[in-house]
Amino acid sequence: MDALKRGLIIVQKINPFYLEDLQQITDYIPDLKKGASFLITGATGLIGSLIVDALLYYKLKKDSSVIIYALSRDKKRLENRFLWVDVEKRPLFLEQDICTPISNKYNFDYIIHCASNADPGTYAKFPVETIVTNVIGTYNILEYAKMHPNVQIVFTSTIEVYGSMPSGYANCEDDFGKVDFNQIRSGYPESKRTAELLCRCYAQEYNVSVKIARLGYIYGPTMTKTDSKVIAQFIRNALHHENIVMKSKGTQKRSYCYSADTVSGIFRILFKGKVGEAYNIANMHSVETIAGIAQILKELSGTSITFELPAELEKQGYSKPQDSILNENKLLELNWKAHYDLKDGLKRTIAILTSQM
Repeated sequence: MDALKRGLIIVQKINPFYLEDLQQITDYIPDLKKGASFLITGATGLIGSLIVDALLYYKLKKDSSVIIYALSRDKKRLENRFLWVDVEKRPLFLEQDICTPISNKYNFDYIIHCASNADPGTYAKFPVETIVTNVIGTYNILEYAKMHPNVQIVFTSTIEVYGSMPSGYANCEDDFGKVDFNQIRSGYPESKRTAELLCRCYAQEYNVSVKIARLGYIYGPTMTKTDSKVIAQFIRNALHHENIVMKSKGTQKRSYCYSADTVSGIFRILFKGKVGEAYNIANMHSVETIAGIAQILKELSGTSITFELPAELEKQGYSKPQDSILNENKLLELNWKAHYDLKDGLKRTIAILTSQM
């Protein structure tokens, strides 16, 4: 048995859907120079961990000499997350808070910056840390890049930077709406807005090669157990054959995107995007209401939908805009496409997670 299968059998149990995800992602990675090095921040999160998995898959399949650095505040979590690959092929673990400067002793060719608090419960509990991580963490990445002019960066931003827009409107990259900065919850979108502007300023003033990926509402099998996003809660309900719990009427429309499609979009932006510009990553076939997602998962799992009032702290983490929809045409022009609509993506997510139980 080769190293790839020997590794995947430990955690992914060679789930064919997950292997297919990794292959589709790596189709967007060109042939890399010998010894090319990547830094992935937030490497144990939903997106960061999948990016590392995809690079490991690329490395194993192509017998590549690519070097992968996975950064997180908790080395134990890093070790546990990447048990699936042989020790000598694992990423190099960097245990570090992104709010501390990146050491200049490293020479990264590419940085994909994913480190951020990324779910509503965390925004509500840790609003200060959310703002500081997004702004200071991004500043540290850009300061490193200023000293290493050949590094290429993707900063992962969010659909929430658009703020409140007209109902049903699909946001394009040049659009902007209102964010109520009187709300503590606004620390997340406002700090992402600031970080985006910081990226553009470093691109203009210091010629830093940075691009911005604006992510919609992402779901997939690499979701963390503590993810408090509504879709993550619904998926856990369906996975354990529990009632799907609605805490509102769920009429808001959202742009959802399966995690593997999101990561392939990030790689497309890294290698083909224009410096200083933002690109939405979304799927026009995955715009749905929260109630619609509950209905899909009800049908997939055979459970029921129930209603209950949210806790006060949980309500504080809810986003305010009624609809949040992205227009992905700019990314489509880079010859990218999403492979899975919402129903297919949810099916894959449940199938992969079920195989790990």
